[in-house]
Amino acid sequence: MGAALLVKPALDRRFSVISFGIAQVAMDIEPGIRMALGTDVFHGPTHTIFGALIMALLMMLIAPRICNYLLAKWNKEVIYYKQPWLVYSGAVSRIAVIGGAFFGTLSHVLLGSLMHHDIHPLNPFSQANPLMGLVTHDGVYQACTIAGVLGVAGWLSIGWVGHARQTKGEQGGT
Repeated sequence: MGAALLVKPALDRRFSVISFGIAQVAMDIEPGIRMALGTDVFHGPTHTIFGALIMALLMMLIAPRICNYLLAKWNKEVIYYKQPWLVYSGAVSRIAVIGGAFFGTLSHVLLGSLMHHDIHPLNPFSQANPLMGLVTHDGVYQACTIAGVLGVAGWLSIGWVGHARQTKGEQGGT
């Protein structure tokens, strides 16, 4: 989620973190099934660029309802806890769902390619994985954690500043 949280403040309503998360979970269904079956290879067709594009298209169909359902739950919670500045008004846009879905699936393949020897991102055209080993396994997780912390800080800062401006405007600029 770190990658999504980093881009969210800049893209705002043009990017859905929820759609990104749904896409990430969907990408791990294949390895989960393969692990349960006890196979030696966990990452197959979905963990290629081509497979990620197909998965993103599927997520575009599935994600809108889930995104809007979860967003409604989020809004109820932040209102309950008296944090109206965290309310996200309106429905998640189609462009936000598309951005989250494609960034979610493609970044999953990219980051996974850095860590997992059984990912072949260029398949069916090549069995090569030119990204394998460029960054350590722990390095990928550390970079995602740092990205997530920076993204949340940026998102909260932008939201807080916007709330402060709105509150100041409602008070007549005093």
